[in-house]
Amino acid sequence: MKTPDQSKPQTETIIRTPILKRGAWLGSELARGDDWLIPLGNEHQAVIRNILKKAKAERIGIADIHRDTFDFGALAPVIERVRSEIEDGLGLIVLRGLDLTDLSAEEAGLGYLAIGSALGRPIRQNAKGHLLGHVKDTGRDIMTDPNVRGYQTRIALPYHTDTSTDLLGLLCFRKSKSGGKSSLAPLLTIYNRLLETDPDLVDALYERFHYDCREEKHRDGKPYYSRAAASVRDGKLSLRHNSGYAKTAQRLEDCPAHTDAQVRVMERIDQLSGDAEIRFDVQLEEGDMLFINNYQVMHARTEFEDYEEPERKRHLMRLWLYLHQGRVLASDFDNRDTIITTEGDEYAG
Repeated sequence: MKTPDQSKPQTETIIRTPILKRGAWLGSELARGDDWLIPLGNEHQAVIRNILKKAKAERIGIADIHRDTFDFGALAPVIERVRSEIEDGLGLIVLRGLDLTDLSAEEAGLGYLAIGSALGRPIRQNAKGHLLGHVKDTGRDIMTDPNVRGYQTRIALPYHTDTSTDLLGLLCFRKSKSGGKSSLAPLLTIYNRLLETDPDLVDALYERFHYDCREEKHRDGKPYYSRAAASVRDGKLSLRHNSGYAKTAQRLEDCPAHTDAQVRVMERIDQLSGDAEIRFDVQLEEGDMLFINNYQVMHARTEFEDYEEPERKRHLMRLWLYLHQGRVLASDFDNRDTIITTEGDEYAG
């Protein structure tokens, strides 16, 4: 019989009072305004086209891009607003309307990664070292294949945060025929609800949970990794949630069991995430770039139906970024830079 991990939290303190910040929003209120949306104007499109021209002329590839590679000109204030909103505001923003006319997937991805590099350092997303991920349906089955991850399928994905990043970015290059809507849930709001309705479960968030690596290589050296679900450093609360991978980790023989309180708090977070008042649904249009704070906002996706033609199939591009001005994390929460790269494929696109 498995026993729970009894390690103590390494955070500064446990927050027991409601968080009264801009990031503790309700989706029902957010949907009534457009604070989450920044339309890209002609001057911004011109900057991006100039970036692509420079990249082509100087043969700049994905692996060559860093925060000072390009002049962002009129786009610089927009990028600063994104940074501020992500780390100190709503925790999410959509840049709407990147002009994809005549752009290949490679060109769109390079321009997108250039914008991301101004916000943070792009990091590896899998054991092959991909800096730019491609979210497509591969036809594989996550229920029967332990190597498969949700973004490689067309099934609905539950609310979760990603493995090891400060910021998650998604560029919609091609929409699906139907479905595939993104849904976002504010972890700070959910934490406040727990304080109100289930205060006895809050402490469990500061204990170590165990998550399935799904056959990736992790620096912990095991097929699962163990991290707290809550961290407080410098007065900032950071949270994570992935009940799906926490459940599948229990199939692994040496993985510790979760406590009853941990199981209950995961179930409660799953329940609150889907609350129509709390969650915020958004349909990404082609050319939209969504950026979210991975420690503050969960994301989910509805099932989608694809087109038959390969060139029309749903295609999103994903970035994981370490913010240049990112937050400090408790050591038993921090999961940055944990995926081990295999040799010879570090900068594949």
